[in-house]
Amino acid sequence: MNFAARVTSRASETSRATSILRSVRIAALGLTSVALTVLFVFPASLPAAADPPLTAAQAREEIKRLQTDAAAIDQQYAGVKEQIKQGRAQLKLKQADVQAQTDKVARMKLQVGQVALAQFQNRSLDTAAQLFVTPDTEQFLSQISTVQKVTENQNSALQDYQQAQANLAALEQAAETDLAALAEKEKQLKSLTDAADKKLTQAKRVLAKLTAAQRQQIADAEKRATARANAAGSAASREASRGPVTGSGRGANALAYAKAQLGEPYGTNGAGPSSWDCSGLTMRAWGSVGVSLPHSAGQQYSYGRSVAKSDLQLGDLVFFYSPISHVGLYAGSGQIIHAPRPGKSVEYIKMSYMPYAGARRPG
Repeated sequence: MNFAARVTSRASETSRATSILRSVRIAALGLTSVALTVLFVFPASLPAAADPPLTAAQAREEIKRLQTDAAAIDQQYAGVKEQIKQGRAQLKLKQADVQAQTDKVARMKLQVGQVALAQFQNRSLDTAAQLFVTPDTEQFLSQISTVQKVTENQNSALQDYQQAQANLAALEQAAETDLAALAEKEKQLKSLTDAADKKLTQAKRVLAKLTAAQRQQIADAEKRATARANAAGSAASREASRGPVTGSGRGANALAYAKAQLGEPYGTNGAGPSSWDCSGLTMRAWGSVGVSLPHSAGQQYSYGRSVAKSDLQLGDLVFFYSPISHVGLYAGSGQIIHAPRPGKSVEYIKMSYMPYAGARRPG
């Protein structure tokens, strides 16, 4: 075979080899594509695994958690409402200050204007000439010293006027800032309401997943727990009442007010007469003995004096969680009376059932 034929033969063999390799690669890619389809498409077509059904006990705990979260949000709501109440009172005072300063500026403007007008009218005559042309010489002489004094103090008067204007502008700005802050607080109320409603909706969904028998189990368990707590709390309260009541006794009387509300339902932002949240109950209880408290667990913690856990007396305010979101009245022997959460009623409970945050004695 000559040289040209050998080259042609090798070229043909190379072409065939290249074609075979290309076919192998295409086949391999096809297999990979099939494999990827199997790996990524097929599992996606499988039905999602269903959540395991809750037992009645698990559902009860989940519902309790969601309702407790909602109650904590309610206390944030109450705290913001108190801030709005205080802010409106401060704004009212500032608006009164603005009005008073406005009146002051108006009076000063009139006085400065009168001085300027007098100087303008007399600017072309010296004192001797004015004396010559004034028909009532005696009256002019009696007033000349006053006019000269005003002239001497004109710069001071103008400076006072300008300062008064600046003070007015500062007061107006402060009032506008407070008004804007109140508008933001109002928006917070809406957000907190939505957040609490969301928690309660989730609790209802948990309950809706249960059978009728399971729902009845939860209701019966709640009744038994409340009955046990109230029985233990009543016994503890009676035992504590037999001992000497220190101080004025207002704490014991505040506790008596709370006892009268036992069994009444929890109500969002409730402060009586027939539904309560935790701080609404404590506020009214201490209000019944002449002590004013804000409608907010967090804010109530700044009232009165701090009390050690070992020194608690009847009616002392006992606070829970961090940040503080719950409050009750001490009832003796480690028990409190409180308005617990949505779906529950005013009841006794052991302090140990919640994370203790501190205690205060109002009044």
